[in-house]
Formats: sequence, C-alpha cells, structure tokens
Amino acid sequence: MATGNDRVLQMVKEEIERNPAVRTEELFERAKKLDKAVAGMSIRQFHARYPLQIKRMRAALRPRRRVRRRRADRAAVREALLQLAREVMGAPDKATVVQVIGGIDEYVERVVKAAGA
Repeated sequence: MATGNDRVLQMVKEEIERNPAVRTEELFERAKKLDKAVAGMSIRQFHARYPLQIKRMRAALRPRRRVRRRRADRAAVREALLQLAREVMGAPDKATVVQVIGGIDEYVERVVKAAGA
C-alpha cells in the first residue's frame, strides 16, 4: 500500500468498515484534522492514497467466483463446431444443408457438455 500517515489510514479504514458508502469528502475533512499534511493534497490524491487502497484491500479479501476454462473443454467445443461446419460444407444440395442445420441440437448438446454447464 502507498505510504502515508498511519493514523489517517486507520481512521479511513474504520470509517469504511463502519459505513462502506461514506463519501470521500467526509473522510478528507476528518483526515485534515488528524494530519495537516493531508490538507495539501487534492481530493483525488487523498482518495488514491487512502480510501481507494482500503477498498482494494477489502475487495481482494472477498471470495470471487472463479471462471474455469480447461483446455480440453475448449478443444471439445472447437471440435463440435468444426464438425458442424464440415457437414454444412459437405452437403451436396440445399435440402441437405437444411437437414444438417435442423439437427443443430446435437451440436448444442455437445458444446454444453464440453462447457460443463
């Protein structure tokens, strides 16, 4: 985290924990009373140095939903789509193309199975 006054940092952390919707302007005014050096900062500098850093640390601690992408799944999806393309391209006439496209559910099932959904 960026260096700064520990008292200001602690105050900002406590306020954000108490009220996550607290306005930066309110924190800035309180911080100016704790440390005169803060008064020389712009509101944007203050926000970047204190509230933003606290919010980033808190966000990093929250569990995130993991998106799984396995190479094997990608290969299976790719193969299903390529097979569909081969059948469409290999169709001798329009009626056969329509028949292949009519069986799209088979390819959708293969893709969904490969995606693990």
